[in-house]
Amino acid sequence: MMKQLAILLILGFSMGTADAQITSISVNKANFEQSGFPFKGKRVLQVEHITTANEDNFIVFSKEQRNADPDHLYIQQFQKNNDKWTVVAEDHVSEKDIVTSVWNARKAFFDADKDGKLDAIFVYSRHPKGDMDKQLSCIALVLYNKQFYRLQADQADGYQKTTYSDNYSQLPEVIKAQVTQFWEKLDKD
Repeated sequence: MMKQLAILLILGFSMGTADAQITSISVNKANFEQSGFPFKGKRVLQVEHITTANEDNFIVFSKEQRNADPDHLYIQQFQKNNDKWTVVAEDHVSEKDIVTSVWNARKAFFDADKDGKLDAIFVYSRHPKGDMDKQLSCIALVLYNKQFYRLQADQADGYQKTTYSDNYSQLPEVIKAQVTQFWEKLDKD
């Protein structure tokens, strides 16, 4: 009887954690670029294959050819729909005389609101064209419910002040709390 109870407790715990599980699957950028996947741009900067209890996602950051003028950063979330990958969220960053750089090693995947869907944070920076060593701003790009939200801190004030995208206030508090924790720990320089 005790053994059966232990098995039931372990099984119940496993099922509860499986619902909140998020899996990031490694993707080779060069192979992905050649795969015919329908992303914008000519070259992949970052690609993430992330599965959750309720979704299968590809998040793709891409650009045009090197030294394109102006610089364009495309951000796309794809999900499989009827055996076809389709864009469910998309954003585009392009500023005159500014080049963006994606921080591949600074990101977070979570399910703060426990809905079985992906919540994510990615980081990129702004640089003056021609001087990638000089960083102007650090930006956290939040993906929630197929929409993008931003936080930005600028080098000019030592990254002390954070500004938010107009839609940021619409995020649920549980998501904001997770983002704030990430943002406060991030070395923005």
